[in-house]
Amino acid sequence: MAKMYGPRRVPEKFGRFPRELALRPSQLRAAAAEATLMVPDALIERGHYGELKMPVAIIAGEQDKLVDIETQSARLHSELPHSNFHRLAGNGHMIQQTATEDVMSALREVTDAATTAAA
Repeated sequence: MAKMYGPRRVPEKFGRFPRELALRPSQLRAAAAEATLMVPDALIERGHYGELKMPVAIIAGEQDKLVDIETQSARLHSELPHSNFHRLAGNGHMIQQTATEDVMSALREVTDAATTAAA
């Protein structure tokens, strides 16, 4: 948990989370299966990124210890013609929990761009 949330503190509400639920064999198998399929699926779709016409927000914590934002998020941004890349200083992987307002602002930006394009 500390690695996922770092450099921020793990939110207090997660202290009450029943960890045994996340460590059940069925949950571990499901997470492993999802992770195993993620990379091949991304490689299959990678050649189509430039075809996307909709606005896209890419949001990443600059201190993410699970994902290298340069080789993943920044690269994806360079391949998506209608994307904006938001680097959130002082945040790690769990930005939806530690920088909720920044994430919501980026989503509003995408929604506004899509609404403008449709009008």
